[in-house]
Amino acid sequence: MKITVHRGAEEIGGNTIELQSGESRILLDYGAPLPKIDPETNKTVYPTPEQIVLNIPGLYEDGTKPLDGIVISHNHGDHFGGLIPKPVNPAVPVYMTAAMEELIRLVGRIPRDATELKATVKHYRKGVPFTVGAFKLTPYLMDHSAPEAFAFLIEAEGKRLVYTGDYRKHGNKRAAFQQFLEADLGPLDLLITEGTQAANLSGPSEHQVLRDIESLVSGREGTVYVMCSGQDLDVITSLSEIAQAHGRWLAVDGYIMMVLEILKSLVRRESGVELQIPGIGDAHIKVLETPATLKLSRRPEYAEIFARMKTHLVTWDWVRENHKKLIIPVRTWSQYWVGDNIRDLAGAVLVYSMWDGYKEEVSFHDTLEFFKSRGLPEFPVHASGHAYFSAVMELVENKKPRHIIPVHTEHPENFAWAFGRDRVHPLKNGGSYTL
Repeated sequence: MKITVHRGAEEIGGNTIELQSGESRILLDYGAPLPKIDPETNKTVYPTPEQIVLNIPGLYEDGTKPLDGIVISHNHGDHFGGLIPKPVNPAVPVYMTAAMEELIRLVGRIPRDATELKATVKHYRKGVPFTVGAFKLTPYLMDHSAPEAFAFLIEAEGKRLVYTGDYRKHGNKRAAFQQFLEADLGPLDLLITEGTQAANLSGPSEHQVLRDIESLVSGREGTVYVMCSGQDLDVITSLSEIAQAHGRWLAVDGYIMMVLEILKSLVRRESGVELQIPGIGDAHIKVLETPATLKLSRRPEYAEIFARMKTHLVTWDWVRENHKKLIIPVRTWSQYWVGDNIRDLAGAVLVYSMWDGYKEEVSFHDTLEFFKSRGLPEFPVHASGHAYFSAVMELVENKKPRHIIPVHTEHPENFAWAFGRDRVHPLKNGGSYTL
């Protein structure tokens, strides 16, 4: 079996990993590179479509045998973003969960320059093995900041390997990591693991984030703005619990409410389980009439959810009257609707609950500067969406793979130090390893 890391071998993000067994070839993720900071101008440089698209035989309609499939581990752009600038060959099925597909499509419909996922999508489900070409894959739910993220046991040629995707053990879904440790995967020939936090042995947990934000809310009169991803269910769920416990309202935009309701509906339909996240049935949650809310209200595919959402819509007059008791998640560009509609920021604070690296991006920087310029103190309160190195070490000790390929990391040397140079095989982008 041949493993080629086309992208993601030397940097964080952009995972694109090819597995080949005989004439059968699949991709594990097809991610876009993360933005970079130009050292000369200190400005954010976003990857162009030409830089995102990879020239992999069989990925596009290039006259070669199509790939047998692309398997997406979760719906973060650095793992699926390669699908967007140029549609892949429709003869190449793209495997993801139903929730991933819905959320990828939802995210694409928000911006002015809306994008549509154009691919032959097939769904996989947690714990249910499926076959792609010569490869048998079994998906395992993992703890990550995405609503759903999966690792895979992959079998071919009598060999067994694990691709972790992105994971951690310190989030609200930490039980998933424990269940993965307890799963009997048999002897492993290879572990392909992310190493985003390979330079950090440990760090804050989501429980600590909850506790820290709660300490900022307790006894305070004023809006608590929380800069976070609209799909970070751990943070949104924690904010809902805090609002309910302290007699506050959690005021979200229609996009966040749509994410919550889509996930609840899909999980209920597929497994009969009621997902324990906030939603339309919670009286302490209000929906703001932001541009994203209004745009989604005009989409016919969301008409049913939006009709139920209407009972929670509040006017900006209501927001101004109740601003002392609100918790409001914000993200890039939120400063425009905050500035236009919420004039009293007295007593407000800004909680920054995202990766520090985003602060260098122009859009994030501008949003942060808006709040700072209006006198809001900033409190960085964040738990990484990725495994601290102690969790990576625990995983390696538990699964005892014969060989390890680190990806999604800037510190592959830490793997060699921890697990031995004869066992660890760092690659360059485009490099291969034969198992």
